[in-house]
Amino acid sequence: MAVAKTPLALGITFIILAIIAVLARFWARSKKRMSWRVDDWMLIPSILLSIVNAISMIIAATDGDMGQMKPLDKHGLPPLDKSFKIFYKCIYVNKLLTTTAIAATRFAVLLFYGRIFRGRLFHVSVWILYIINGPWGIAYTLLFIFTCHPISDGWKSPTGSKDLNYLPLSTVQSNAYTSVIIDVAMLLIPWAPIMQLKMSRKEKAMVLGIFGLGFVVVIVAVGKLVEFYMVSDRISKSHQIQYKLAPTMYWTISETCIAVVGACLPTLRPLFYGCSAESIIGSVTSALSLDSLSSRRSRHANTTAGASQTSGPDSLRGL
Repeated sequence: MAVAKTPLALGITFIILAIIAVLARFWARSKKRMSWRVDDWMLIPSILLSIVNAISMIIAATDGDMGQMKPLDKHGLPPLDKSFKIFYKCIYVNKLLTTTAIAATRFAVLLFYGRIFRGRLFHVSVWILYIINGPWGIAYTLLFIFTCHPISDGWKSPTGSKDLNYLPLSTVQSNAYTSVIIDVAMLLIPWAPIMQLKMSRKEKAMVLGIFGLGFVVVIVAVGKLVEFYMVSDRISKSHQIQYKLAPTMYWTISETCIAVVGACLPTLRPLFYGCSAESIIGSVTSALSLDSLSSRRSRHANTTAGASQTSGPDSLRGL
């Protein structure tokens, strides 16, 4: 049976984009002769998990007949052949890697936020997201590890089999919509400190645009959520499992890789020297730096306890 081209193309393309983004981030740090920070290091597990996740989809395509229509038996179920077991093992791995990769990337973004912004309320918001994201990642990872009892039954019987002791699809759906909620919250929390910066509306709009690049991640996460709700109806009508479940992997691979790209984009300013984008990004980070400098001066001049700054000392160097 011919290998489906879509999963191969998606797996290779998105992982190349993610790798390029991470390499560009570290190149930008090297170009400014800066040491790697915790948020930079945190992207290493993110990209490694994303790479393995993409490889799992490629294996599902080459050895698991992913995206292929299979002959069904008299009960309307696909044959439990070698390709079926490989496909379901890849689905199993995909759920685990997607959850851990997304959680790790969020931690990298939150660490980046904490490095360039200051303010008590902002830090409370960041810590709330730390507290939410950590248990979210752990809880869903454990749920997906023990999706079936025993675990090996997950690739011995197709979804819909009466004898399958499997967690309901609502578990995966709840993972998808809680993921969207967390992503939206992470996208919104930089807005308040950015709006407090002393710069023109145009400059603020440019800063928001840079940090708003993460909106692409939200769009993909919403697409995954819609897909997870649609797949239940599709499988109930036909148990072409390897064909019907394929788009769920397309969305998860896209999400993990685009999340890594989105986490890297705001840090690539040094690579734009000499380009038209320099006038935009350079003016933005200069404004952040000036605001940080004025904040430090006012902090030395003002002895009032509890004074807060909206931009941290790393605001220029950290981007």
